[in-house]
Amino acid sequence: MKITPHKDAGSSSDGALEESQLWALEAYASASRALIRSKTPQALIEQVCQAITEKHPYLIAWMGLVMNDPEKTIKILGVSGSVVTRDYAKGITLSWDSEREDGQGPAGQSVRSGETTVLRDILTDKNFLRWRDRAQKYGIRSVVSIPVHYRKNVTCVLLVYASTPGAFDAYELRLFESLADEITAGLAKFGLFEEKGSGG
Repeated sequence: MKITPHKDAGSSSDGALEESQLWALEAYASASRALIRSKTPQALIEQVCQAITEKHPYLIAWMGLVMNDPEKTIKILGVSGSVVTRDYAKGITLSWDSEREDGQGPAGQSVRSGETTVLRDILTDKNFLRWRDRAQKYGIRSVVSIPVHYRKNVTCVLLVYASTPGAFDAYELRLFESLADEITAGLAKFGLFEEKGSGG
């Protein structure tokens, strides 16, 4: 799918809009190249996440595997960001169980709904309260969680955290959703989903 930046005529923020779209397009292009180069599923995940976080304003990117254990765990498979921001994901527990507190975040929401979940500002979104203080320490202001579908099941989620509120508008979401489709194809090629027995 070919995606080109769009422009809202008459908008006073056209410059900022075009710049944010360019960041997203560059991240998408770099991640797509990483998919081609990857030789293992772990390398694929790490290289895609790294490609995303090389572009401003994306601070952290990680991919989680949807597990069918009793806790309905979301297991982080790979994370990228600066040496400092990468630590955000260390020790975090995540679930897609609607009854659990750690299942209320964007990852859990997108696994349950099968749709992209966007938190435009973590400072005002009540569903992110559990992680808000931690996220603020790393400069995070907005988050997107994109479900990765395989054979009609949500098998993984791709999360991207940005340093600016409202970083993920329609154009950016289309790019990251397209990237999720490419990631699915790449991981399926390595047989990751069959090996892990995941599904949501």
